[in-house]
Amino acid sequence: MAASYVQVDRLRRKAQLYESLTDQDSRRWEGKLRTARAKLERAQAGLQATGLTLPEDVVLKVQDLCMYFGGIRAVDGLSFQVKKGEIFGLIGPNGAGKTTVFNCITQFYKPTSGTICFENKSGQVVDLNREKVHDVILHGIVRTFQNVEVVREVTVLENLLIAGHRQYTSNLIQQALHLPILKREEQLIRERALQVLDFMGLTGYKDWYAMGLPYGVLKKIEIARTLMCDPQLIILDEPAAGLNDTETAELAGLIRNIQKEYRCTILLVEHDMGLVMDICHTVCAISFGRLLAIGTPAQVQADPGVQSAYLGVSEEV
Repeated sequence: MAASYVQVDRLRRKAQLYESLTDQDSRRWEGKLRTARAKLERAQAGLQATGLTLPEDVVLKVQDLCMYFGGIRAVDGLSFQVKKGEIFGLIGPNGAGKTTVFNCITQFYKPTSGTICFENKSGQVVDLNREKVHDVILHGIVRTFQNVEVVREVTVLENLLIAGHRQYTSNLIQQALHLPILKREEQLIRERALQVLDFMGLTGYKDWYAMGLPYGVLKKIEIARTLMCDPQLIILDEPAAGLNDTETAELAGLIRNIQKEYRCTILLVEHDMGLVMDICHTVCAISFGRLLAIGTPAQVQADPGVQSAYLGVSEEV
């Protein structure tokens, strides 16, 4: 039977876990590490070829995407490509279909038609439309939402630990008996959470309950949660919404640092044109679900169709 990418990803994390245990006690864990590596190699060799390809520098390709809700065409024949390692901005007036595009990429919505191809962490190109919504994250795609989605009843650190729960590989028996492998796995995920908190400048809040924290801090927590999932592509839905000018400037630097330090691609929807033009390598402008223009920030900003959609410029000569 052909292996699935989900199985391969789990085996990879299992091998990494045994590697960390072998560093502490090689005699006890070396045999399990060899077994885990052998299973991983067999699973990788058994990955079913998808027959899909992408250009070498492209990580995400959206082709002829349509999403209809009855008679409403929220997205109508939209196509674009996102290059590896770039910050890609998706802009448009209110109701243009931007968030709907995000929901199609992450499979919250199953598109009416069109294809969405993505190169996952193993270099395998997959059709996301064939993936279950809860498995998209295992391919390396994570997202934030317009409304802050943190668990307000637990601490900031616990919010990150919850976000990392899909990284566990221990089985039900190991968890029930709380065996050493589970303890080590918990330790590794906690260490990662503390590193992310430090990177995001949130260490001072780690033991605070999320409820009652300033809105700007909550935005940071939500972005920090995405970093717990070994991201290949981070999708940010209006990250600057509700932030003041100082917080937005800080966010711009933070997004750049995430793209550089975590070597991931970032796709964002944003209404703050100053932020978009400042940090994005490529900008795609849409209106009523259709493409208006795509190119560098300067090219898109100068496009007459974009100016008309945003500013209501008269088409009369």
